[in-house]
Amino acid sequence: MADSTTAGTGVRGLFDDFGAFRTPTTEDLTTVLTGGLVAPDANVLLNLYRYTEQARADLLRALGALEDRLWVPHQVLVEFWRNREGTISDARSTGTKAAEDMAGHATQAVKTLRTWANHVALPDDEFDRLRDRLSDVFDGVRGTIVKVGDGEWQNITHDTSADPVIARLESALDGRVGAPLSAEEHHKAVEEGMRRVEKRVPPGYMDKRKDGDGAAGDYLVWEQILREAGRRGCDVLFVTADGKEDWWRKEQGFSRGPRPELTAELKARGGGRLLMLTPKRFLEVAAPVLKFSLQEGSVEDIARVERIEAEDRYGGWTAAAVQELFDRLTYEGYEDRVHVIKHAAEWDGFADADSVYIICEYDEDRTLRGFTRPVKRITDRLRQLGKIAETAVPMLETKYPPGEMRASGFCVHPLLVRLINDLAGKDEE
Repeated sequence: MADSTTAGTGVRGLFDDFGAFRTPTTEDLTTVLTGGLVAPDANVLLNLYRYTEQARADLLRALGALEDRLWVPHQVLVEFWRNREGTISDARSTGTKAAEDMAGHATQAVKTLRTWANHVALPDDEFDRLRDRLSDVFDGVRGTIVKVGDGEWQNITHDTSADPVIARLESALDGRVGAPLSAEEHHKAVEEGMRRVEKRVPPGYMDKRKDGDGAAGDYLVWEQILREAGRRGCDVLFVTADGKEDWWRKEQGFSRGPRPELTAELKARGGGRLLMLTPKRFLEVAAPVLKFSLQEGSVEDIARVERIEAEDRYGGWTAAAVQELFDRLTYEGYEDRVHVIKHAAEWDGFADADSVYIICEYDEDRTLRGFTRPVKRITDRLRQLGKIAETAVPMLETKYPPGEMRASGFCVHPLLVRLINDLAGKDEE
């Protein structure tokens, strides 16, 4: 019976028009790694400068092992060279800033100790002893920061003729980079990319705020992948550290696979199935298939970089942490706070007091004092458990008009608005 279901009859199966929802199996991933097209995004190449030396070596080994299945869109290298110098400088400055911050903390700690010592009339020799202990601790930590940074970066240089990352990439990418579009094709592709941004057609519309033609960058990458996949008539694995919704199908704030529109477009252009992986997952999947051994800690380091990027993007929060906050609030009987947070996110980060009274079905004489207390308490607990960064921005804060004691409403931090809207299944304009 199954053989009789053809396209001509109009009869369809579960996944015929919904291939993006099929979770890839080990066999699917093996097939694309050994016989398909594997295209890394620019962020994958740039992140080589953010990894430890061993994680960098393992990812480069994986790319090299792909041989002719590895193919890099020309636009990816445009963005790589455009951002390489800044990426190196930013990564180098992390250790420098941490060392400087530690020196500042040391100075403040000594000031705090001196203030306390004056209040309790601590003898000078005892103060000197404690101050020296403090200084030794801070000097030791600062020295370790500098040593680790120097160790990781001693061979990395802006000089492309001496940079080991460039040397390895040059070998791995030799003959595996796509040609640029012609001037006319590029102009048309940019126009289409900008049209998609305005119409919120994936990919690229989440880059709307980029200057000039920058918003069309993701579409240029995608168009070049479509052309090469159509030429080869094969499946595609796109490896990217970009977690935004214009590439990924989001379910409850989590990335579950490529956008259905992208899957359909690839098929319509003559390609096969579209699969997507983060660099961490790519390394885990590729090692056994391409038969190379991972060094201990490589996967964890790549995960660290992905986590830091997510934290920077969303103020120290992740989708999983926001969901856990919502679940804990609901369990404790504070689901009204969840509704207010979601409402505030939907309205550009602010829920006015009148809306809060309506959402929570409060009587007019009820005060809003202490409304954010359970949110702050559970947020602190998530920090203690290591589920959000120590520096995570507050989820919900009370807003007061100048000189007033009565709250005018509640604010959600701007960095959290998109994350909450994604989790709620809403689009951010």
